[in-house]
Parts: sequence; structure tokens; C-alpha cells
Amino acid sequence: MIFLALDYGERRLGLAISDPGQRIAIALQTLARRTGDARGDVQRILEMARARGVTALVLGVPGGSNASDQIAMRARRFAAQILEAARGAGLELAFFEADERFSSAQAHGELRALGVSARMSRDEGGAASIDARAAAVFLQTFLDSRRPEQGENLIESLNLDAS
Repeated sequence: MIFLALDYGERRLGLAISDPGQRIAIALQTLARRTGDARGDVQRILEMARARGVTALVLGVPGGSNASDQIAMRARRFAAQILEAARGAGLELAFFEADERFSSAQAHGELRALGVSARMSRDEGGAASIDARAAAVFLQTFLDSRRPEQGENLIESLNLDAS
């Protein structure tokens, strides 16, 4: 399964993708939103999903305040448009949500450590953009949460029983 993460924003959409083994999240790019053209935004995402073999969409959902609840509602509505358009195009995408709180702050820190300025990270549309990097941050957390604990693997591999 290949996951495409979406960091939803009114002006920009941050995108990240998983490797086929679901171990690594890779920042892809940031798409500038086209005012009043949600269909165009959806089509650009679907084209990317199809070209990269994506089979699941992971939506970053903020939480913790009334303002973030409103953003989450708009993000879910946008994700529903993507899923509906995908079905209409014969592309079945599984859907997941991930907590995206603090992902932008972590992404800022990572980019700053790489020498990318805050202004450059906002203006850049590629993998060095803050929005794409934030999508990669919450996608990596999501991927990590899906893997069994290392201790569980050790017990299984040694065929140890708790009894």
C-alpha cells in the first residue's frame, strides 16, 4: 500500500508519500490552491495519486480548538471530494486520518536545521516547503504507528509465550 498524505490549507496543500514498504514518508511538494477551483485541485491530486500508484489517502487533521475544528471540517469535506472523484475515475483509495498537531512546528525545526529559511520554506513549492514537510512529519508518525512494536516482533521471532 502506498499512502499519500495531505496537509490541507486554504491557500496551499502539502503532499507527502510513503515508500511501498510503508517505512519512510517522503515530502513531495506543495500545491498552491486555485481560488474557487477545488475541482482543479482535486484533479491535480488524483493525477499525482494515479501516476505514483497511491492506494490510500491520509488526511492531516488538526485538533484542540474551535478554529482547528472548522479547519478539520473543511479538510474532511475536501478529502471527501477527492475520494468521490477517485471512485468516479475507477481509483479506489482507502482513507485514514492522522493527527497533524505540531507537524508544522517540527517541520520548521527540521528545515531550519537544514539551512532553509522560514520565508523560503513558505515560498518553495517542492519537497523543501513547510507544507510538504509537515505532511511528511505526520505521515511518518502514522506509518510508525502501524508497525508492530519491536518487542512484539522479538517475542514472535523467538516464539516465546507469555505463559
